[in-house]
Amino acid sequence: MGQTMRFRLPLVATAALLVLSACSRGKSPGQSSASAAQSSHSPLATIKALIAAREAGDYKLIESLTRPDAAHLLAETLMAVDEFLEANARLCATVHDNVGPGLPRTIDQSQLAASLDIFSPYVEVLDEEVVEGTSATVSFIVDHRLPAKHTKLRKIDGRWYYDPGSVDATNLPAAFRRMARGLRQVREEIESGRLSPKALRDNPERLMNEVRVRLMPGVKLLPPPPAKPKPDGG
Repeated sequence: MGQTMRFRLPLVATAALLVLSACSRGKSPGQSSASAAQSSHSPLATIKALIAAREAGDYKLIESLTRPDAAHLLAETLMAVDEFLEANARLCATVHDNVGPGLPRTIDQSQLAASLDIFSPYVEVLDEEVVEGTSATVSFIVDHRLPAKHTKLRKIDGRWYYDPGSVDATNLPAAFRRMARGLRQVREEIESGRLSPKALRDNPERLMNEVRVRLMPGVKLLPPPPAKPKPDGG
């Protein structure tokens, strides 16, 4: 989109919510292979290879299929997001086992990774459209929901690359790693007894507050949302 890494904005908007629903079940199984790295002969194949690489945790393949000047930051951000999701899933499991089965949904943070362009969960690729030979758009839906979304690719030296936009969101990896650390701290305090499971059962709001406080240092590293355009005549 030429403004910022496209997955940044929905994450920033969602980050303010902090306490969300539906405990993370982890990524669906997937495999990528060296042959997928050769899939850049078409935009559609490139996007499918990227989705498979994310499911398999193959960040090097993701880099190889992404616009070169944006590739490293994208891979680093996805690695940090996955670290965060793992910390979230482990905290949910600890709360389920030690505090109560109904409480994980009150502190689950998996929705923070639900709007990641083609790297969102449950993406279904639909179609491609090549524009002027060196630009392409691939349409997709997330979690079977319409309307369809669109992502861009660029052809460089005869190969198609995923184009995440400009690369100014350099704090994202640090933000997600810091948030992951905060969730790990809550889990460790529950497991050690420093946060009493009984006290958390008696006062679920305390658990939510602990998660909120531990996330805040990472949330502060997230880029601010873009300014809303002023209405005409404003």
